[in-house]
Amino acid sequence: MTNLARWKSPSQREEETQEFRYGPLKSTKTGIRLVKLLPGSGNKGVAIELVDSFVTGPNQIPYDALSYTWGEGARVKTISCGGKRLTVTRTLHEALQRFRDTDKTITLWIDQICICQERIKERNQQVQMMGDIFRGARKVIVWLGEDYDDSRAGMQLAKQLLQIARYQHISGLGPADLEPHGLPRRGHKRWKALAAVLRRPWFWRTWVVQEVVLNPHVELVLGAAILTWDELESIVALLEGPIPKIWQLDQAVSASELPFSRINRIRLRHRRLIATPATLTQPLIDFDESVSAEPEAIEGDEYDDDPELLDLLLMSRGLGATDPRDKVYALLGLGKHDINPDYSMSPESVFTDFALQTIGVVTDMIATREAAGLELSPHDREVRRAMVLLACAGRQNQKLSLPSWVPDWTVDLASRPLIFGLGQRYHAGGTKLGVFDWQYDAGLQLSGILLDTVQAVGSVLLDFDIEGDAHDAITQWWKEAQVIALERIARSPGSTLYTDAFESMRRRLFICKHGYYVGESRQKRRGSLLDDAEPSTDSAHSATQSLTLGPTRGRVMFASSTGYLGLVPHGTREGDVVFVVRGADTPYVLRNHGHAYELIGEAYVHGIMDGEALEMGHLLSQDLMIH
Repeated sequence: MTNLARWKSPSQREEETQEFRYGPLKSTKTGIRLVKLLPGSGNKGVAIELVDSFVTGPNQIPYDALSYTWGEGARVKTISCGGKRLTVTRTLHEALQRFRDTDKTITLWIDQICICQERIKERNQQVQMMGDIFRGARKVIVWLGEDYDDSRAGMQLAKQLLQIARYQHISGLGPADLEPHGLPRRGHKRWKALAAVLRRPWFWRTWVVQEVVLNPHVELVLGAAILTWDELESIVALLEGPIPKIWQLDQAVSASELPFSRINRIRLRHRRLIATPATLTQPLIDFDESVSAEPEAIEGDEYDDDPELLDLLLMSRGLGATDPRDKVYALLGLGKHDINPDYSMSPESVFTDFALQTIGVVTDMIATREAAGLELSPHDREVRRAMVLLACAGRQNQKLSLPSWVPDWTVDLASRPLIFGLGQRYHAGGTKLGVFDWQYDAGLQLSGILLDTVQAVGSVLLDFDIEGDAHDAITQWWKEAQVIALERIARSPGSTLYTDAFESMRRRLFICKHGYYVGESRQKRRGSLLDDAEPSTDSAHSATQSLTLGPTRGRVMFASSTGYLGLVPHGTREGDVVFVVRGADTPYVLRNHGHAYELIGEAYVHGIMDGEALEMGHLLSQDLMIH
């Protein structure tokens, strides 16, 4: 017996130290792996088996799909897979411990385990199927993590709010409604605990959009507590009002929303498409639903079956991804595109290829229309998409090393795109599209009017997360703007006998005499009980409104060499030029590098925003290359 024990023990240790090795998938087209989570409890080690299945067809094994955050990404925890060692992230290890049963085996699809991440070809194929994988699951289980930051109190408050939403039939809760419903006072730690739950890292991941949109059955699990997605929707609606039905791509409008609300807007639209695809006639994009009498839309009069990938990228821009390429790849299951995941490409190549596809559609259409003796209109939706793409590009919106006309989807927009309108649509480039082409060696070719050179430009930056007092920053910005403008008002184009250009610009951009943005009052997010601070008593001087929706965020005052006044991206330099692209809503600031120009970003130039520059005989049309 002693000899037998001595022989067995080393053998078991040797078996346990062997690392798990992935075999090939049964089918590269529809084959997937599934995790069989074996029974266990307490501190006992997690054990799984991997089995082959298919995403479609009669041989599909029923499964639930797990949605979670990878955390820092390091695989520091070990589990047993078929009796061999497999390392996983700490967050996934917590989830596996939480979801295993004491008596029965649980079948799950988990990206970290079911995809061999080291095999680029397999990873590409599986990511391409990800939409079908989540769509085909019995349900999606969301792991928000273990209890921390007083989350038990937050989830208890959520359950209390759910009962009110279900049985009391009220449209919203304000501070005066708290005591009658037995709820804690505003600012109580239970409200802060619930706010922390709704801002957990999971809600900020780009991947979760596809994971929860494609499946109608979603459960959110935090510690021992469970809520369905629909239950959470009713809770958030009670606190912040119903999710707006409009497919609003203007990121600034939803900047102060909970990330849940932004994801849920995509989910609600997807569910409506499934229910009644033929009856939906709402425009895809409303550039300014609160103040525009006739909303502009990129799409035609009817919804297509799926949104364009650009729409989804704009809607999810504030969400993060560990791998920058996943900013695009994580949305492929939801929208129309011609992209195949390829993790051998750099993020810069992925973003550039997407931009080239968007612009290439316009280039091809121009050639087709010209062959037929027709012109392409700036109002055609393909042109609108290309113009939105340009408005979201520029050096002010980039951290990666990209051509200046390619958006960097890893960063938030430095300023609210003027193409979405601030009170109205602009038409600086007129109603005819000029040259719009791309050349491999030279860059993007555009035609238009070189209006003027930047002579004076401000330096005070306004942003959401500004350090110090936001009101002081707005005051400094305004004083600087007045100094730049007042020296040139006498000869500024756009001035009239009754109103100078600076005053006229202020009014058109809904900026009050103290420098605050006061437009779009109907789009203001109502004061939520989840907010830390009390609502401002001076609603006319809202720093939050100015630093999210206002045109001065991320922009500075400028004056041109001939006296034009307006707003340009922060970082614009003396000597940069203002170029009016034919067919574009707004002018652009460009930086001359001799053989080509660099796109800095959109500009507002008072006196030319309705196409006036195109009527000036002394300004000649020319073609420029943007690199």
